[in-house]
Amino acid sequence: MRNKTGVRHYFAEGMTTRGYISLLPNMMPSWQRVYVLLGGPGTGKSTLIKVIGLELLDRGYDVDFFRSVRDPDSMAGFIMPKMKLAMLDAMEVSPLRWRAPGVVEKFIDLSIFCDEIKLDKQRSQIYKIENRLQELQTTLEEELAAELGSLIENRALKHKMEKEDISWILGNSARVKVKKEHSGPWPLAENALKLLQKSVIIPYFLHGLTVDGWLNLAPHFLTDFDQIRLEGDETLDALDWVLREAQQLGQMIEIILHPLNPDEVIGIVFPERHLAIWQGNPENLGDQGLDRPFSETLKETLIAWQKNRSQLKGIYMDAINFDQLDAYRETVLNNILCDLTK
Repeated sequence: MRNKTGVRHYFAEGMTTRGYISLLPNMMPSWQRVYVLLGGPGTGKSTLIKVIGLELLDRGYDVDFFRSVRDPDSMAGFIMPKMKLAMLDAMEVSPLRWRAPGVVEKFIDLSIFCDEIKLDKQRSQIYKIENRLQELQTTLEEELAAELGSLIENRALKHKMEKEDISWILGNSARVKVKKEHSGPWPLAENALKLLQKSVIIPYFLHGLTVDGWLNLAPHFLTDFDQIRLEGDETLDALDWVLREAQQLGQMIEIILHPLNPDEVIGIVFPERHLAIWQGNPENLGDQGLDRPFSETLKETLIAWQKNRSQLKGIYMDAINFDQLDAYRETVLNNILCDLTK
């Protein structure tokens, strides 16, 4: 799906060399109402998110789409920042053990439109594929750490701090070499919020992992912004200094994190000033150290994951009644419009 003018696409989660990391817990406290879509892959959740999101855009609302980190061509949800409303695909986001204080949740199970008899006949196959997908994701994380972890370490050597050897954003959490849990606030966002007492900071990822290489959403994300592009080995230090100074601005600040190393900020966006400060050229993956070709082993794992994912989607698509689902979209849209007028 291409970006519509004025519409932002980003990743709220990342598959990094430090494991699977979600940024959603940092966004949730500002939400008031969340629609959570349930159902297996292929039950129409991504399409429902896209269709309803575009309809809301046509009605004049601001909508941000976020992609699935597991399947970057699919939508994992949308957020209406000004209206404090969100819609999430429960299968595509990790922290569904969250219960953000004060958020009204509406769960929508699209499996009600599936033929249960057909699904029951495929139940053992569904479990088999689901287990295989979990194994492949673990393998993928391990291969990312082994193959591209050295790239991150080499970049880190160039980033020399006067008093610290790690980014001030992460604090001591950068020294913890364990995979992040899928629940609770992420330390980077938590520590950043404590430091930026006068500003609100929201982190994003803009790069997704695909068989063909990195899907780069940065050029589209920055379309409406004036850009300051920093060059040279001191870029990371400069970004670090800008972020330190930004705590005095008292406005919203968005930070773009390196897709492999969430300790590293590669861009800072000031929406109210329509200004973005970036590490090199956002269109050039080499400026962010992402131009290295993937190994055949990594590609084979990604291909295997996609193959199993497609098989699982096929089972559910064969069982779902799309006519009933299409009619139900109008009901969901009307419910959201009612919520927005309250």
